[in-house]
Amino acid sequence: MYRVLYRKYRPRVFADVIGQPQVTATLKNELVSGRLAHAYLFTGSRGTGKTTCSKILAKAVNCLSPVNGDPCGECEICRGIDNGSIMDVVEIDAASNNGVDDIRMLREEADFTPANAKYRVYIIDEVHMLSIGAFNALLKTLEEPPAHVIFILATTEVHKLPATILSRCQRFDFHRIPPQDIAARLDFVCQQENCTIDENAALLIAGIADGAMRDSLSLLDQAMGQTDHITEEIVRRTAGLADKSSILDIIGCIISKDTAGAINIIDELHKSSKDMARLSDELIEQFRAMMLIKAMKQPRSVLVMSEADFDRTAQQAEQMKLPFIIGAIDLLQSAHDRMLHGVNRRIEMEMSAVRLCSGSLSDSSALEERISALESTVASLRSEPSLFVKEEPAKKPSQVSMPPVKRPSPEEMENLRKNAVPMTQWQDVIDDIKKYSKAVAMGFEGSKAYISGKYVLVDSQNDLCFELLRKPAQRDKMRDSIRRVTGKEYKLGRYSYPDEAKPDDPLLQLVSDLKAGGVPVEEVNK
Repeated sequence: MYRVLYRKYRPRVFADVIGQPQVTATLKNELVSGRLAHAYLFTGSRGTGKTTCSKILAKAVNCLSPVNGDPCGECEICRGIDNGSIMDVVEIDAASNNGVDDIRMLREEADFTPANAKYRVYIIDEVHMLSIGAFNALLKTLEEPPAHVIFILATTEVHKLPATILSRCQRFDFHRIPPQDIAARLDFVCQQENCTIDENAALLIAGIADGAMRDSLSLLDQAMGQTDHITEEIVRRTAGLADKSSILDIIGCIISKDTAGAINIIDELHKSSKDMARLSDELIEQFRAMMLIKAMKQPRSVLVMSEADFDRTAQQAEQMKLPFIIGAIDLLQSAHDRMLHGVNRRIEMEMSAVRLCSGSLSDSSALEERISALESTVASLRSEPSLFVKEEPAKKPSQVSMPPVKRPSPEEMENLRKNAVPMTQWQDVIDDIKKYSKAVAMGFEGSKAYISGKYVLVDSQNDLCFELLRKPAQRDKMRDSIRRVTGKEYKLGRYSYPDEAKPDDPLLQLVSDLKAGGVPVEEVNK
């Protein structure tokens, strides 16, 4: 009869256990030295080797010819435990045997000496499912166990165990298996099964399994039923995933605000029977990758994807701001939760796409963000009164003057604007300003800059930054920051003419109108 891969390739010795050296090395040392505990607790997520190590440990403590802490696998005890003829090793599923009577029966059996083996070993899987009464019944045996009994408790939810149980067990934490280790194991299994697997396909299986070797082997088993050469496309079709290019194309539509394009891609995926909840999950993973690229200096070691996918993801991440990426993750997670509660999944996915393409992550998030930024700026300026403009007549936003330096002529300004290119290091300049004043740097948040000849032209909808640049000391500090970042000396200018029309900003318009109406600066700040 055919045996599934995760059973066929279950490790027989500790050396075969993948990705858990912190557990296997300690257990082997204890077995070699004879320092055996009476109760072990194995914790960790599914498919990381808890039950496998439990069975290896049960065989190792009873093996007639152990080899450096590993069971030999050949003696009658090892073979008897494997085929189930040795009754001294008992596996109990606490999910279905969780009552007080079940544990009382176990206590009564534990008093009897082993029939064939040296130790009577009880492996209690999913031990967190035991009732309170069952835990209390087990506690007495764990506190004063017979010399011939060893308990091995396994659980995925260790926080549900009483502290009295935890304190009487030797605890081992099983980690999620690294994707590279899973991929290497999958390649080994394929070689044994006369099959081949692409590296990208193995890494994709590892990413889907989320650190669980059993899940990886199950998905590999399913893919091997289709072909003897497993590619990334085969894995995606087997797992019901959208192809990577579709995910990246949806992200591209979001960047270009192409709502129709995103809806068309979703429509094609829906027609090909792709689950919308799974699509939402994949988009969340992609935005997560972009978030890590924006937030980390070396994100490559954390992200499991091909080099080509990583390069394209990095390019897309450069075109998005980190707050938007985080807001997109939050939006998609909320949509995913609603999908699981019975709403129309396709409509929910389309609504999310429309919001992402329009930049409207929520009805009030944009307004709340601007209000919060304005409040923070005002609070910071209050803490540094020297930044306020003193004894200066208020001007409308369209009439804010440039710093008192020699202005280029209109013809020169037009040439500067035509030759201007975006300054990619502008955010680094703002970060440098933060080193001496976070309040000043906050006034330049959201602004852009362009380089044209010897000029850095500042473009912003927030006239606060131009108010700051009117101060000679602040202008000098800005030029110093630009010189530290770029290594070059630049003059400062404004990208747009003072009388040029600007996008409406109700909050800034309100502040400007109050100033223009003669309201003192102190009252406006209140």
